[in-house]
Amino acid sequence: MQGPGSFRDFVGIHEAVTRNPETDAKGGARPPARLKPPLRWMPTFEPLQPYETVHTSEPALDGHDSFHDIPVADLDHAMLRIVDTEGPVHFRVLGDRLLTAAGVSRLGSRIRERIDFHLNAPAESESLERCDDFAERWQQYLAPRFRNWAEAPEKTRDLDHIHGTELMLCLFRAVAEHERADVDTVMNDGIYAIGCIRLTQAARKRLHPPLETLLDATMLSERPTVNSCSGARRCCGNQPSPQNDHGCPRIGDPDGEANQHT
Repeated sequence: MQGPGSFRDFVGIHEAVTRNPETDAKGGARPPARLKPPLRWMPTFEPLQPYETVHTSEPALDGHDSFHDIPVADLDHAMLRIVDTEGPVHFRVLGDRLLTAAGVSRLGSRIRERIDFHLNAPAESESLERCDDFAERWQQYLAPRFRNWAEAPEKTRDLDHIHGTELMLCLFRAVAEHERADVDTVMNDGIYAIGCIRLTQAARKRLHPPLETLLDATMLSERPTVNSCSGARRCCGNQPSPQNDHGCPRIGDPDGEANQHT
Protein backbone atom coordinates (compact mmCIF):
# COMPACT_ATOMS: atom_id res chain seq x y z
CA MET A 1 0.00 0.00 0.00
CA GLN A 2 1.24 3.46 -0.85
CA GLY A 3 1.74 5.55 2.26
CA PRO A 4 0.70 9.19 2.66
CA GLY A 5 3.10 11.65 1.10
CA SER A 6 4.60 9.03 -1.21
CA PHE A 7 6.27 10.18 -4.41
CA ARG A 8 6.02 6.74 -6.01
CA ASP A 9 3.53 7.85 -8.68
CA PHE A 10 5.71 10.80 -9.66
CA VAL A 11 8.78 8.57 -9.74
CA GLY A 12 6.88 6.17 -11.98
CA ILE A 13 6.10 8.99 -14.42
CA HIS A 14 9.74 10.09 -14.38
CA GLU A 15 10.82 6.52 -15.02
CA ALA A 16 8.43 6.13 -17.97
CA VAL A 17 9.69 9.36 -19.56
CA THR A 18 13.32 8.37 -18.98
CA ARG A 19 12.93 4.90 -20.42
CA ASN A 20 10.90 6.10 -23.43
CA PRO A 21 12.57 9.33 -24.54
CA GLU A 22 10.84 11.52 -27.10
CA THR A 23 13.61 11.62 -29.69
CA ASP A 24 11.85 14.27 -31.81
CA ALA A 25 11.56 16.76 -28.94
CA LYS A 26 13.45 20.01 -29.45
CA GLY A 27 14.50 23.12 -27.60
CA GLY A 28 13.07 23.68 -24.14
CA ALA A 29 11.20 20.37 -24.27
CA ARG A 30 14.46 18.56 -23.63
CA PRO A 31 16.59 19.03 -20.48
CA PRO A 32 19.60 21.34 -20.99
CA ALA A 33 21.75 18.94 -18.93
CA ARG A 34 21.65 16.44 -21.79
CA LEU A 35 24.33 18.51 -23.56
CA LYS A 36 26.76 18.31 -20.68
CA PRO A 37 29.51 15.69 -21.05
CA PRO A 38 29.29 12.81 -18.57
CA LEU A 39 31.76 12.75 -15.69
CA ARG A 40 31.52 9.01 -15.01
CA TRP A 41 30.01 5.92 -16.56
CA MET A 42 26.27 6.32 -16.73
CA PRO A 43 23.59 3.91 -17.97
CA THR A 44 21.28 5.12 -20.70
CA PHE A 45 17.84 3.93 -21.76
CA GLU A 46 17.88 5.00 -25.38
CA PRO A 47 16.30 2.52 -27.83
CA LEU A 48 18.47 -0.20 -29.36
CA GLN A 49 20.35 1.22 -32.32
CA PRO A 50 21.82 -0.57 -35.34
CA TYR A 51 25.52 -1.38 -35.35
CA GLU A 52 27.04 1.16 -37.71
CA THR A 53 30.01 -0.01 -39.75
CA VAL A 54 32.43 2.39 -41.39
CA HIS A 55 32.25 2.16 -45.17
CA THR A 56 35.39 0.68 -46.70
CA SER A 57 35.71 3.63 -49.09
CA GLU A 58 35.65 6.25 -46.32
CA PRO A 59 39.13 5.64 -44.93
CA ALA A 60 40.71 5.97 -48.40
CA LEU A 61 44.01 4.14 -47.96
CA ASP A 62 44.35 2.36 -51.30
CA GLY A 63 46.65 3.34 -54.15
CA HIS A 64 49.91 2.55 -52.32
CA ASP A 65 52.39 -0.21 -53.04
CA SER A 66 52.72 -1.04 -49.35
CA PHE A 67 50.79 -0.36 -46.15
CA HIS A 68 53.94 1.37 -44.88
CA ASP A 69 53.71 3.90 -47.73
CA ILE A 70 50.42 5.30 -46.44
CA PRO A 71 50.99 8.89 -45.24
CA VAL A 72 50.82 9.41 -41.48
CA ALA A 73 48.00 11.95 -41.74
CA ASP A 74 45.88 9.58 -43.86
CA LEU A 75 46.37 6.70 -41.45
CA ASP A 76 45.56 8.83 -38.42
CA HIS A 77 42.44 10.20 -40.11
CA ALA A 78 41.30 6.69 -41.03
CA MET A 79 41.75 5.45 -37.47
CA LEU A 80 39.78 8.36 -36.04
CA ARG A 81 37.02 7.82 -38.60
CA ILE A 82 36.72 4.14 -37.63
CA VAL A 83 36.74 4.89 -33.90
CA ASP A 84 34.14 7.64 -34.30
CA THR A 85 31.87 5.28 -36.23
CA GLU A 86 32.39 1.97 -34.43
CA GLY A 87 34.09 2.84 -31.15
CA PRO A 88 34.83 1.51 -28.69
CA VAL A 89 36.47 -0.70 -31.30
CA HIS A 90 38.63 -3.78 -30.69
CA PHE A 91 42.13 -3.77 -32.16
CA ARG A 92 41.28 -6.79 -34.36
CA VAL A 93 38.27 -4.97 -35.80
CA LEU A 94 40.25 -1.76 -36.27
CA GLY A 95 43.03 -3.69 -38.02
CA ASP A 96 40.55 -5.46 -40.28
CA ARG A 97 38.94 -2.18 -41.34
CA LEU A 98 42.33 -0.60 -42.12
CA LEU A 99 43.56 -3.60 -44.09
CA THR A 100 40.34 -3.71 -46.12
CA ALA A 101 40.61 0.00 -46.90
CA ALA A 102 44.26 -0.43 -47.93
CA GLY A 103 43.64 -3.57 -49.98
CA VAL A 104 45.96 -5.65 -47.78
CA SER A 105 45.08 -9.25 -46.95
CA ARG A 106 47.19 -10.09 -43.92
CA LEU A 107 48.01 -8.33 -40.65
CA GLY A 108 51.73 -8.96 -40.25
CA SER A 109 53.84 -8.00 -37.27
CA ARG A 110 55.24 -4.84 -38.90
CA ILE A 111 51.79 -3.62 -39.90
CA ARG A 112 50.53 -4.38 -36.40
CA GLU A 113 53.37 -2.33 -34.91
CA ARG A 114 52.62 0.60 -37.19
CA ILE A 115 48.90 0.56 -36.37
CA ASP A 116 49.72 0.33 -32.68
CA PHE A 117 52.15 3.25 -32.90
CA HIS A 118 49.71 5.51 -34.73
CA LEU A 119 46.86 4.44 -32.51
CA ASN A 120 48.73 5.91 -29.56
CA ALA A 121 50.04 8.94 -31.47
CA PRO A 122 46.80 10.95 -31.84
CA ALA A 123 45.63 10.15 -28.33
CA GLU A 124 47.18 13.26 -26.80
CA SER A 125 45.52 15.80 -29.08
CA GLU A 126 42.38 14.03 -30.32
CA SER A 127 40.94 12.69 -27.04
CA LEU A 128 41.45 9.16 -28.33
CA GLU A 129 42.07 6.64 -25.58
CA ARG A 130 43.52 3.16 -25.54
CA CYS A 131 41.95 0.76 -23.07
CA ASP A 132 43.55 -2.70 -23.18
CA ASP A 133 42.63 -4.05 -26.64
CA PHE A 134 40.21 -1.23 -27.48
CA ALA A 135 40.40 2.24 -28.98
CA GLU A 136 37.74 4.77 -28.07
CA ARG A 137 36.77 8.34 -27.42
CA TRP A 138 36.35 9.03 -23.73
CA GLN A 139 32.72 9.95 -24.38
CA GLN A 140 32.13 6.46 -25.79
CA TYR A 141 33.57 4.99 -22.62
CA LEU A 142 31.43 7.04 -20.24
CA ALA A 143 28.21 6.92 -22.27
CA PRO A 144 28.26 3.62 -24.22
CA ARG A 145 25.82 2.96 -27.01
CA PHE A 146 23.16 0.27 -26.83
CA ARG A 147 23.88 -1.43 -30.16
CA ASN A 148 22.50 -4.41 -32.04
CA TRP A 149 25.59 -6.53 -32.65
CA ALA A 150 23.58 -9.00 -34.74
CA GLU A 151 23.78 -6.37 -37.50
CA ALA A 152 27.58 -6.13 -37.34
CA PRO A 153 29.71 -7.88 -40.00
CA GLU A 154 30.15 -11.59 -39.31
CA LYS A 155 33.82 -11.29 -38.34
CA THR A 156 32.92 -8.49 -35.92
CA ARG A 157 30.15 -10.41 -34.11
CA ASP A 158 32.23 -11.70 -31.22
CA LEU A 159 31.57 -11.08 -27.53
CA ASP A 160 35.28 -10.36 -27.07
CA HIS A 161 34.89 -7.44 -29.48
CA ILE A 162 32.31 -5.76 -27.22
CA HIS A 163 33.81 -3.28 -24.77
CA GLY A 164 33.26 -3.87 -21.06
CA THR A 165 31.29 -0.63 -20.70
CA GLU A 166 28.77 -1.80 -23.31
CA LEU A 167 28.45 -5.10 -21.46
CA MET A 168 27.92 -3.16 -18.23
CA LEU A 169 25.07 -1.33 -19.93
CA CYS A 170 23.33 -4.46 -21.19
CA LEU A 171 23.64 -6.08 -17.74
CA PHE A 172 22.34 -2.98 -15.96
CA ARG A 173 19.38 -2.73 -18.32
CA ALA A 174 18.64 -6.43 -17.89
CA VAL A 175 18.49 -5.88 -14.12
CA ALA A 176 16.06 -3.00 -14.62
CA GLU A 177 13.76 -5.29 -16.61
CA HIS A 178 13.39 -7.85 -13.80
CA GLU A 179 11.62 -7.81 -10.49
CA ARG A 180 13.52 -10.94 -9.48
CA ALA A 181 16.02 -13.01 -11.46
CA ASP A 182 19.16 -15.04 -11.00
CA VAL A 183 22.50 -13.87 -12.35
CA ASP A 184 22.45 -16.29 -15.29
CA THR A 185 19.09 -14.91 -16.43
CA VAL A 186 20.42 -11.36 -16.26
CA MET A 187 23.53 -12.32 -18.25
CA ASN A 188 21.48 -14.26 -20.78
CA ASP A 189 18.86 -11.56 -21.29
CA GLY A 190 21.50 -8.83 -21.30
CA ILE A 191 23.54 -10.18 -24.19
CA TYR A 192 20.43 -11.41 -26.03
CA ALA A 193 19.15 -7.82 -26.05
CA ILE A 194 22.24 -6.72 -28.00
CA GLY A 195 22.16 -9.57 -30.49
CA CYS A 196 24.24 -12.32 -28.83
CA ILE A 197 22.10 -15.45 -28.61
CA ARG A 198 24.08 -17.94 -26.51
CA LEU A 199 25.24 -17.71 -22.91
CA THR A 200 28.19 -20.10 -22.97
CA GLN A 201 30.76 -20.68 -20.26
CA ALA A 202 33.12 -18.39 -22.15
CA ALA A 203 30.40 -15.72 -22.24
CA ARG A 204 29.85 -16.03 -18.48
CA LYS A 205 33.58 -15.56 -17.94
CA ARG A 206 33.55 -12.51 -20.21
CA LEU A 207 30.57 -10.98 -18.37
CA HIS A 208 31.86 -11.40 -14.84
CA PRO A 209 34.35 -8.45 -14.92
CA PRO A 210 31.73 -5.87 -16.04
CA LEU A 211 29.32 -7.28 -13.46
CA GLU A 212 31.97 -6.90 -10.75
CA THR A 213 32.66 -3.36 -11.93
CA LEU A 214 28.97 -2.49 -11.49
CA LEU A 215 29.06 -3.97 -8.00
CA ASP A 216 32.26 -2.16 -7.06
CA ALA A 217 30.81 1.13 -8.33
CA THR A 218 27.63 0.47 -6.26
CA MET A 219 25.55 0.65 -9.43
CA LEU A 220 24.41 -2.79 -8.29
CA SER A 221 24.39 -4.19 -4.80
CA GLU A 222 24.66 -7.84 -3.79
CA ARG A 223 23.51 -10.06 -0.96
CA PRO A 224 23.81 -13.84 -0.38
CA THR A 225 21.19 -14.97 -2.91
CA VAL A 226 19.89 -11.67 -4.22
CA ASN A 227 21.41 -8.77 -6.14
CA SER A 228 19.60 -5.47 -6.39
CA CYS A 229 20.08 -2.44 -8.59
CA SER A 230 20.81 0.75 -6.72
CA GLY A 231 20.41 3.06 -9.68
CA ALA A 232 17.67 5.69 -9.95
CA ARG A 233 15.71 4.18 -12.81
CA ARG A 234 13.35 1.22 -12.55
CA CYS A 235 14.15 0.63 -8.90
CA CYS A 236 12.56 3.76 -7.51
CA GLY A 237 8.98 2.60 -7.92
CA ASN A 238 9.33 -0.76 -6.15
CA GLN A 239 8.81 -1.77 -2.55
CA PRO A 240 12.05 -1.59 -0.55
CA SER A 241 13.32 -4.76 1.10
CA PRO A 242 14.76 -4.97 4.66
CA GLN A 243 18.29 -5.40 3.25
CA ASN A 244 17.97 -2.62 0.69
CA ASP A 245 16.33 0.74 1.30
CA HIS A 246 16.54 1.73 -2.38
CA GLY A 247 13.54 -0.40 -3.39
CA CYS A 248 15.40 -1.71 -6.44
CA PRO A 249 14.77 -4.57 -8.87
CA ARG A 250 16.32 -7.77 -7.61
CA ILE A 251 18.56 -10.34 -9.20
CA GLY A 252 18.97 -13.75 -7.68
CA ASP A 253 15.89 -15.97 -7.64
CA PRO A 254 17.12 -19.12 -5.89
CA ASP A 255 14.31 -21.12 -7.53
CA GLY A 256 14.83 -19.71 -11.03
CA GLU A 257 16.79 -21.15 -13.91
CA ALA A 258 18.33 -19.16 -16.73
CA ASN A 259 16.11 -19.00 -19.77
CA GLN A 260 18.48 -19.77 -22.61
CA HIS A 261 17.54 -18.15 -25.91
CA THR A 262 18.06 -20.39 -28.90
